[in-house]
Amino acid sequence: PKNRFTRYPSWNTKMYPIWKDGDPQYKDSWKGGRVTFNVGNDSPTLTGAKVTFTIDLEFPHNQKVQPNGDVVWAEDCIVNGTKHRESEPVYPTQNTDWEAVFPDGTPVKKDKKPSYVFVWKTWGQYWQVADDSSSSLTIGTDDIPLGSYTMDIVIYHYRSKEKFIPLGYASTQFSITDQIPFAVSLDQVNDIVAGDMRFVQNRAIAFTITLHDPSEYLSNADITFNWDFGDESGALISRELTVTHTYINSGSFRPQVVIQAVIPDKACDPPVYTSTKAPGPPTDQGTTVKAPALASAVPLLVSTKATGLNVNMVPSDTEEDNTEDEASTASTTQPAQEAPTVAKTPSPINHDMPADSEARTRLAAGAKRTVTLTGKAAVVVVAKRDADDKPSDDDCVIYRYGSFCTGIEVVEGIEKVEIVQMDNAVMATPEMDKNVLDITVTCQGSLPKEVCSVILDAECLRPIHTACNMVEPSNECQLVLRHFFNDSGVYCINVSMANDVSLAATSTKVNVDMGSGLSSPGTIAMVLGVLVLVLAVGIVAYSYK
Repeated sequence: PKNRFTRYPSWNTKMYPIWKDGDPQYKDSWKGGRVTFNVGNDSPTLTGAKVTFTIDLEFPHNQKVQPNGDVVWAEDCIVNGTKHRESEPVYPTQNTDWEAVFPDGTPVKKDKKPSYVFVWKTWGQYWQVADDSSSSLTIGTDDIPLGSYTMDIVIYHYRSKEKFIPLGYASTQFSITDQIPFAVSLDQVNDIVAGDMRFVQNRAIAFTITLHDPSEYLSNADITFNWDFGDESGALISRELTVTHTYINSGSFRPQVVIQAVIPDKACDPPVYTSTKAPGPPTDQGTTVKAPALASAVPLLVSTKATGLNVNMVPSDTEEDNTEDEASTASTTQPAQEAPTVAKTPSPINHDMPADSEARTRLAAGAKRTVTLTGKAAVVVVAKRDADDKPSDDDCVIYRYGSFCTGIEVVEGIEKVEIVQMDNAVMATPEMDKNVLDITVTCQGSLPKEVCSVILDAECLRPIHTACNMVEPSNECQLVLRHFFNDSGVYCINVSMANDVSLAATSTKVNVDMGSGLSSPGTIAMVLGVLVLVLAVGIVAYSYK
């Protein structure tokens, strides 16, 4: 990206130098090779919520990071003619008898001198963070227009007294939306191919919503889910994240859900009166204050400190933006091939920018897709516009909405499996007598393509023998399965039938006596069909096929 960090008159460019793109000093900015940056964020972010940015420095393969944050050599090696031993620090600790400061001169309040300084910039402001090789920054989105933005980062490494070396620049794109980000998953018991959006009729489908709210902005909101499953069964309004629905007919359907969140407006909270003090140097603990944009030549310095980090946030309206000069100098500060080039984001201060209908359509369409929630996911570019936070009839709550719609196919599956008859006989062989058991199995619904039978011990836990066979196409579902038993005893028999979209199973228990034949209560020992118990047993049987 273009140089967005050199136009601050208060910056100490001697302590924090600025190098142009292609500067030969970058080649030797780190011993053993180049340092790369893994930058991400947790957007899309609902307007009013907080967005978190993360950065991890990735060092050359011959180096590693110790638990205390020091970077050491991972192996004995020779770099540029110098021999380095394993576990030696890449950059030994230098003289720390001086007060560390940020690029704008603000003191760094830490127990030890910072190894790295990260300067983050967006929305015409910058934040300075002193940290180790992994760092993060969390900022609010109040009063920021909706749209896509770019966060730029410059990374410095402490090298010697009053000297930081730039390691490079990076950037990440993030978005702010007034549509609640969430994902929807659809699951069905015994779904043969998960994720193909094909389901079996007369079997419940679980619809599960996962809200994307990493900053817990919606933790105190009243959230309702209005479901329409697309089969004219009526609407279902729920506050549960998971609901179930059963389609009794086959065909194509378009289930959809609309989320409504009623969020308490913090502006209605009673004011907290505190004593006012004249601005002074930040304390060791620090405070978090959002500085207003200043038109004066000297920016207001506000430092924060939390969880071991030192953060300094400053409005950058004093940035000198000379377009002609920037074209010749500012664009030459990024290390060659270090970070992707990102176009400069329009200033969010312009509240008059219209929101065209195409942008609104893209925003709504983006909210209707299942969201992949990863910090590195590509961000949908949306036009910047203001959110209508407060309806006129109620000034103490904020309404936010989200919607999702998808297409599914419901097909007829194998709905019922029954053991209708069991016949046994003793077959004499030269070696020994064998007890032969013929099991007649029928099914309803669609025809199976494969049948499996599993013989288990008397407790129905340990499989003894498993056999699976393909089923020849026919007009009706009736099969005879033959099993041979060499020993007497009680056995469990699980029978499962499957095709491309469904799986059904049943089970029975038999007592095989080599002397008197088969012993079971009645001709049909047990017919369980596809009840819940049988489904559980069927899953076990299927796993052993």
